[in-house]
Amino acid sequence: MIWIIVAALFLFLGFAVQKLKWHFLISGYNTMTKEQKEKVDVEGLAKLIGRYSYALAALFVVIGIVEYFDYTNLIMPLLTLIIVFTIIVVVKSQKYNHNLFDENGKWKQGASKNLKRPVIILTVTLVGVAMIFYFALQPTGVTVTDEQIEIAGMYGDTYEFAQMEHVQLLEVLPDIAMRTNGSAVGSKLKGHFKFENGDKAKLFVDTNVPPFIQFIDDGKIVIFNLQTAEQTQALYEKLTTKTAN
Repeated sequence: MIWIIVAALFLFLGFAVQKLKWHFLISGYNTMTKEQKEKVDVEGLAKLIGRYSYALAALFVVIGIVEYFDYTNLIMPLLTLIIVFTIIVVVKSQKYNHNLFDENGKWKQGASKNLKRPVIILTVTLVGVAMIFYFALQPTGVTVTDEQIEIAGMYGDTYEFAQMEHVQLLEVLPDIAMRTNGSAVGSKLKGHFKFENGDKAKLFVDTNVPPFIQFIDDGKIVIFNLQTAEQTQALYEKLTTKTAN
């Protein structure tokens, strides 16, 4: 649902900038002085931003469809495509800004430096977002030793058997009210969530692959599962033996 909302926002942004001529929505242009704005081909820039916004809206709709049908392996390529589109648009948009060129069409001194900074910031930000999605889609890594279990990855932690209580196997997760601090990409939930009954828990689950192992550590609920139901069942049996000693 969130992807459709984002798509609708970009669709509106493209329409507003290109058709309604709400040029004040164009980042960078809206902070220029009157003299600087006079040297910008704002109609050409608005057309570029409009097309870019429509393209992003379409991609986010596709991501929403992909997530709905749980083809989560396709999300990363689509996010990469968004990054590529964004970098291309940032670079191409500069040709409409004649503040950067002299009368001979050459870069003014220091202009290229002004371009590098936003491109670097944008690239780092988008790559960071893509990495977050990548790690969110990875299966939960679990390592069991004689004394503890370690859940790897984002929000992961180490839990000692001596402190674990009420280890049980759940066939169905409690109804989730909200995500308080975590990621929810398709069926993969990682991080802190709140249930409808008011309980809070840290989840490392793929909701499409029940059952789920639940335990309490230091008064906090932790729920996780592995890549297959058989692996989860086997680990549960091992944990009940460890925590019984």
